Amino acid sequence: MKNEDYILIGKIIENVQNIEYDLIQGIRFNRLLSLFEKYKTVSPALFQNVENDTVHLAKEMQNMTFGQLMGIVRKYDFISSDDLDYLETILSKRNQLVHQYFKYNELNNSDEETKSKYLKRFYEESSTFSEYLHNIVLEIKNDLDNATGRNN
Repeated sequence: MKNEDYILIGKIIENVQNIEYDLIQGIRFNRLLSLFEKYKTVSPALFQNVENDTVHLAKEMQNMTFGQLMGIVRKYDFISSDDLDYLETILSKRNQLVHQYFKYNELNNSDEETKSKYLKRFYEESSTFSEYLHNIVLEIKNDLDNATGRNN
């Protein structure tokens, strides 16, 4: 295996961890924003209570596996079902990479070029989705800041 492939594996893991981080932040911000969508006015006490709950949930989610985190993401429904399906493929590929890539599997029967192409494709997919998800989370945060008057 080439050094570039090991570098790609590290970058893929970084992308997936960024996705996990943004999923956690997205759930937090979306839960807070939903208060303003549900109620015409939100009291500071209610906002603080829900914010405390979301901080607690975020801390719990930081210790979850990606699969466990996906269950929470489904529950809070802040990304589309198509995005969830795509995220499932990333989770599956990530699991294969982390748990099986260096063990016996169909990729081990492949030549080095095929393995490198697989890693490059997965890196591109994870990078693209990470950036896409990050932009969704930024939009939700911006909407939340507008709702709370933090952008004024």
